[in-house]
Amino acid sequence: MNQEGKDKNRQREIVSGRVSAEAAAGWRNFCQDNGISLAAFLEAAGLALAEETFPPTVEERKKMVDTARRVDLERRSRKK
Repeated sequence: MNQEGKDKNRQREIVSGRVSAEAAAGWRNFCQDNGISLAAFLEAAGLALAEETFPPTVEERKKMVDTARRVDLERRSRKK
């Protein structure tokens, strides 16, 4: 079976989250500039992360995780 056939049979899940207007614009611009959909980019990134055995840029990932943690913390503190 070719990749397209496999993809049609793959179970899909919804990933959802609220981001700032600036972050949404960043995602849209990146995807538009690269001719891809956000869903496709998230799929590719998720698969790469799931299969990763040696991170290519540990420092960059750490920066992203640190930023995401700050955003999560800020949003959680607003809800209280």
